[in-house]
Amino acid sequence: MVKVDAIEGVVDDLLWLHYDMENDVLYLRLVEQRYAPAYSEETEDGLLLVRRQDNGEVAGMTIVNWWKRCGDGPLPDSIHELEQAIAPWAERLAA
Repeated sequence: MVKVDAIEGVVDDLLWLHYDMENDVLYLRLVEQRYAPAYSEETEDGLLLVRRQDNGEVAGMTIVNWWKRCGDGPLPDSIHELEQAIAPWAERLAA
């Protein structure tokens, strides 16, 4: 039996994502900022905004309890359904 505990990919060649399914944490980083040294700060709505250490520009975000906070029902059981659930977060970060 195969058990997947994480999903990783790239959205529109702009946004890298890693979803830790076991711990329900979604990591998003702009592709060009993926390896830049960064720090995080908590937003008013409880998200972690990731900023570059050198200039403070937004590099990504981390969403703890992503599916619990933003999902509906059981975790999607297909890549396509998961992509659709992540799309609004990718759009928010890319804007």
